[in-house]
Amino acid sequence: MSTMLDVIRFRIMIAPYLLEILFWCGAAGTVYGSYWLYQHDNWVWWIALVCGTLATRVVFEFGLLAFRSYERLVEIRDSLTAK
Repeated sequence: MSTMLDVIRFRIMIAPYLLEILFWCGAAGTVYGSYWLYQHDNWVWWIALVCGTLATRVVFEFGLLAFRSYERLVEIRDSLTAK
């Protein structure tokens, strides 16, 4: 129950988890798009597969960067107040 209360009171953020789910959806979409290009005899399918997957990863890493930084700052704050 305390976890749900922490989520409701914004002590635990759910956006990083949603971003991870969206990343996997984006990666699956990139693979499907590349497969679609392959099936339609388009030679660019391998570029879409490599660059699309890499671009999806980079975009979501930038999104997660803010949340991970905040988590580390909270850890630093807690370690300083514990002394």
